[in-house]
Amino acid sequence: MNLDMRSSCTAQSRLVGGRGQVKSGAIESVRQLLRNILVLCSMMFACRSAYAGAADECLERGVIRAQAGDYQGAVEDFTRAIRLKPHNPAAYYNRGVTRSVTGDPEGAIADYSKAIALNPRFVDAYNNRGFTSGFLGRYAAAISDISRAITLNPKMPELFNNRGTVRMSMHDFRRAIADFTRAIELNPLLSGVYNNRGLAKSVSGDFDGAIADYTQAVTLDQRYETAWYNLGNTRAALGDAKGAFEDYSRAIVLDPKMFDAWNNRAFARVTLGDYAGAIGDLSRIINEMPDNATAWYNRGIVNKMSGNRGDAIVDLNKAAALGDSLATVRLRELEP
Repeated sequence: MNLDMRSSCTAQSRLVGGRGQVKSGAIESVRQLLRNILVLCSMMFACRSAYAGAADECLERGVIRAQAGDYQGAVEDFTRAIRLKPHNPAAYYNRGVTRSVTGDPEGAIADYSKAIALNPRFVDAYNNRGFTSGFLGRYAAAISDISRAITLNPKMPELFNNRGTVRMSMHDFRRAIADFTRAIELNPLLSGVYNNRGLAKSVSGDFDGAIADYTQAVTLDQRYETAWYNLGNTRAALGDAKGAFEDYSRAIVLDPKMFDAWNNRAFARVTLGDYAGAIGDLSRIINEMPDNATAWYNRGIVNKMSGNRGDAIVDLNKAAALGDSLATVRLRELEP
């Protein structure tokens, strides 16, 4: 039977050291990629053990506000600290971190550059300026900055991971894998780096190697929902629908809002002949996201495959109304 559903190729990762995760599409640009690969240090604020004077009080209050989510107030405090003490690299660095969070990458780069000018050995500032440059598509600058950070601190695994991230965005998968491997050598307990190397291996065609890395990631952290999802994608690519189904199910239990996992589990169910279960998974997406044309299209295809012609027509008409041109083609196939 010809399977005509659309699976999601989205690869996912998360920030190591936290529960949050970000999602991206296929590896097409650093703007997408840097949202799905971990970057450590980007939200680390520079503090001092003892504060004295108005400038340092502003700096301390800004850190507290930023950590509480009051980014505008934090920027104002860091700016006051800079006016009062213009040669403090920590104030520029912290304002750069906050500007990155609030969507001002150019302002962040300017602040990181000033912090580096005041302290040429400021490792985190090089790392963050490199990350932000990569986000803007300035790959050479990104590699240069992160490599400088590595020169200053060659024992910091997160730096190798972050350089590997930029190299993946450049489709330099061989060097990316080498960077991730070095990060793992320095700290073999970073589950996120195994996930990232698994992604690099997967897009390089090394599916067995990817499965080994994703498996190690979930062994280190059994609640690593994005690694379970990526593991499911790789098993599906190898034709292991049962294994993929189990992995997607683990991801869904951990994150019921991971709708890519619901979609791909439906794909695995169809491969296993469970049309009713696939329709249930796709219906869950539609209930939560009624404007998701792909979910309507996929449910229409499953209904068509299972002999539910009327339901298939309804679903494909909805997908077509939402702008899915292929749904119109499939509707013509259902004409009497």
